[in-house]
Amino acid sequence: MAKGFDSLKKQITETADKLATSGNKVRKKMTGVPAHKHCRMCQTTIPMKADPAICKAEACVAKWAKEEKSRKSLKMWMTIFIGFFAFAFIGPIVQKFVF
Repeated sequence: MAKGFDSLKKQITETADKLATSGNKVRKKMTGVPAHKHCRMCQTTIPMKADPAICKAEACVAKWAKEEKSRKSLKMWMTIFIGFFAFAFIGPIVQKFVF
């Protein structure tokens, strides 16, 4: 019984070693592409340090500004809705205990 476990352990170790060496080869091949991001609007490559992930094209900047304004508005309305929803359920419970 122990012999079976030893052979299985040996096979697992060999397989792990093979995967480790093949993974290193793949990683070495992939280093040829410099680190970069893609513009969220037009998908062109941009530098990694670009803070809003957009290129400098006027169309992309305008579209991003419009989406950012829409996102902020949506966030505000969702916060208000959740506040009203929470008040509708918690208000009656608090009223029972206070009055």
